Amino acid sequence: MVLIYRCCAVYLDDIVVASPTFKQHLEDLKEVLSRLKSAGLTIKLAKCQFCRSELTFLGYRVCPSGILPDQDKVKAVMDFKTPVNVKQVRQFLGLSGYYRRFIQDYARHAEPLFALTKNDTPFVWDSACQDAMDLMKQKLTSAPILSFPDFMLPFFIHADACDAGLGAALMQKDLHGREVAVAYASRALHKSEKPYSTPEKECLAVIWALEHFRPYIEGLHVTIFTDHSGLKWLMSRPNPTGRLARWSLRLQDFDFDVVHKPGSRNKVPDALSRNPVTDDVPPMDLLPDYAVIGGLDLRTLSSVTLTDRSHVRQLQLDDPITGDLLRKMEAALQRNSDEEDCSQYSIHDGLLYFNDPKPACGIHPLKCLKLYAPTSLRGTLLSYYHDHPTAGHLGITKTLARLKRRFFWPKMVSEVKKYVTSCTVCQLTKPSQRKPAGLMIPIRPQKPWEYVGVDFVGPLPRTPCGNVYILVFVDYFSKWVEIVAVREATAQVAASKLLSEVFSRHGAPTYLISDRGSPFVSDLFKRVLTLLGTEQRLTTAYHPQTNATERVNRTLKTAFRAYVDEKHTTWDRYIPQICFALRTAPHESTGQTPSMMLYGRELDTSLDLVTQPVWDGMEEPEIPYPESLRLSLQEAHDHAKAALETSHNRRKQHYDKRRRSVSYATGDLVRVKTHPKSDALANFTAKLAPLYSGPYRVTQVLSDVNYRLAKLDTGQDAGVYHVVNMQPFHTWNACSSNSASGLQDGSEAPDEGLEDSLLATQMRENQPQETCFFLPNDTVVDCDNFTDNAHDRTRHDMSSTHCADADVNTSTRHSQLPEFDVDLQDHGYNLRPRLAPRITSGWSDRKWTNEYHTDRLDLK
Repeated sequence: MVLIYRCCAVYLDDIVVASPTFKQHLEDLKEVLSRLKSAGLTIKLAKCQFCRSELTFLGYRVCPSGILPDQDKVKAVMDFKTPVNVKQVRQFLGLSGYYRRFIQDYARHAEPLFALTKNDTPFVWDSACQDAMDLMKQKLTSAPILSFPDFMLPFFIHADACDAGLGAALMQKDLHGREVAVAYASRALHKSEKPYSTPEKECLAVIWALEHFRPYIEGLHVTIFTDHSGLKWLMSRPNPTGRLARWSLRLQDFDFDVVHKPGSRNKVPDALSRNPVTDDVPPMDLLPDYAVIGGLDLRTLSSVTLTDRSHVRQLQLDDPITGDLLRKMEAALQRNSDEEDCSQYSIHDGLLYFNDPKPACGIHPLKCLKLYAPTSLRGTLLSYYHDHPTAGHLGITKTLARLKRRFFWPKMVSEVKKYVTSCTVCQLTKPSQRKPAGLMIPIRPQKPWEYVGVDFVGPLPRTPCGNVYILVFVDYFSKWVEIVAVREATAQVAASKLLSEVFSRHGAPTYLISDRGSPFVSDLFKRVLTLLGTEQRLTTAYHPQTNATERVNRTLKTAFRAYVDEKHTTWDRYIPQICFALRTAPHESTGQTPSMMLYGRELDTSLDLVTQPVWDGMEEPEIPYPESLRLSLQEAHDHAKAALETSHNRRKQHYDKRRRSVSYATGDLVRVKTHPKSDALANFTAKLAPLYSGPYRVTQVLSDVNYRLAKLDTGQDAGVYHVVNMQPFHTWNACSSNSASGLQDGSEAPDEGLEDSLLATQMRENQPQETCFFLPNDTVVDCDNFTDNAHDRTRHDMSSTHCADADVNTSTRHSQLPEFDVDLQDHGYNLRPRLAPRITSGWSDRKWTNEYHTDRLDLK
């Protein structure tokens, strides 16, 4: 027992040994093993992990920065299917409740699920239960890292209460003065506590928080932040009795101060007890990697150093093209002769320049000289003149103009175009200036109830009957609508109404088209469709045009707007009348009324019965009614098919004028348009959010306009997207050296090919590498030298793979970069990182005036 709580923790047959130093760890490990040996216990080497800085223990991932949930256990929660009975609800609550310390306001979010587990409560899985389950799954995937408590630092407790529950957070300030979370806690109010007054609830929240965090704060002074003066109210009571007196006694066990903090500043407890996190918070996969890597050490990037012009000259001499040209011109100068092939070039201070044949008016002759950039510097120059904060990620024309002002190399225009086009930041943040992609592909039904669309409308104001949503069914052929008001938008309701409103009246549809809402993608709804033999077709995200019910929904809202009262709670009274109006009005695309298309006759109104002539029944019809009905239906359907074809062609022609045809093949890289929403509480605005996410790889071509995508880095399925929300993702290719023969006559050399290779090249082992270049206005770009020493390998090699050695002269971006994801290397793709160098002014002054971080670099 001496070792427990000193250097090891034991749970059944699991033992963890922890030590402050490596030397002490070896001694503690030796002592623990000797104890096991003396007790006759053996351990299996395959199950042991030694000398680890982080590990998984009892469902938690423990690391130097804190504790977080084990991803394998989180996956079990994420894969948990929708419960169908109380037992499965309890299983989910038990599984997710194990990590409640990581979920802000767990009791508040899980309240609908806890309500299902009460005795004598019927099991009804509604939208509130589904939302609660989805929210807890989402919270687990983004669970924060809880820091280890430091008992040498003061503790702070943020507490708050609302009508539903209590919330608290135990916080500390780290060495940098930043608040870090040690633990979260919450619980729902008991039935007897809900009638408490607001001061009593706030006071209860503080007392409960103190007792809940007692193991941390016992015997220590703690500061309590609350947005209500509940404790001051309690302490000011002259003679508290009953419950208030008992509360006063419970508080005497603790040493604390109370600080009033307005609710607008007390965000943590308010979030715990009041406001559930909504699904509108932008997912983290929308935020690009370059937005959060500012802490990367610049030594992991290429070393770009400039000391004097001799370095620039050396780089030009090392280049096979500029070196030959420079030596040829210097030899001609020594012979006092002119080389005709070199008339476009000149040498100043030992550097090779290109003479601009068309200088701007009024420009000094020396300003017309452009430094001939050797191949090894072109990628770095492109990075500086496009990626650097002073470059602003401008477009092709402006980037080219700034480069051409000071530098020259053959094929500069094409290289700048390819570089800017493949810029990851620009591709994810700049809007497309082209027509939307994707031509219209009309759905052409051949009979009634072959294609049926379904959708929920709402939520709307609750009516006296308790209805909140509208469920709409539309037949694509006859345009007949079935509309029903419902109380909730769940899979049970959708399946039940499909059977009662469609199947029982019109039979099973061949295809059912819906969006990807949770009621339509649930297992229950899919099982019902399978039993009916109906094939489900889902619309893609952010492309509702496929579903014909969207047009009916707009008509419904317009009609309701015309008839509802001031309270907007009578809309469900007018559904039968609106259905009748839609069923008896000729549709623009068919030229027929839905009733004629479906029944072969028009539906009569009360006015029609008064005004139409009455048949006395004396004369027998020439054609029996069944045959007449068949002919009427045949005529109506033939007329409708022709009208539908004409309508489809007309709409397609009009639609395609504003669209362009785009197709992708399996394996292509694309980016997907994002639709983020602003969140004022998180200081997130959609105006500054990336417009695209990616890159993604096309894994399956479903149609001319629909594609299944997967994340490029993990291979995880990303879903199905319409081509209108996709754009091609361009990757940067290394440029090969220009041929010398193509430059001798002053013309631009042919492009020797843009080879598919990684820009990050591996340096020679243990050899520091530096690249130099000359910038205008005596500006120096300097990053720290990088040496691939043992320390750096210790930091990175555990999770990275080295590239093969490459000739430094063919590196077009950086002479050294950390390796990218292995999958990208295997497939020849390169998501190019950015170098934002430090800037100094002048040739002799070496003091840093500013430092910039990279804006994209993936370390694996």
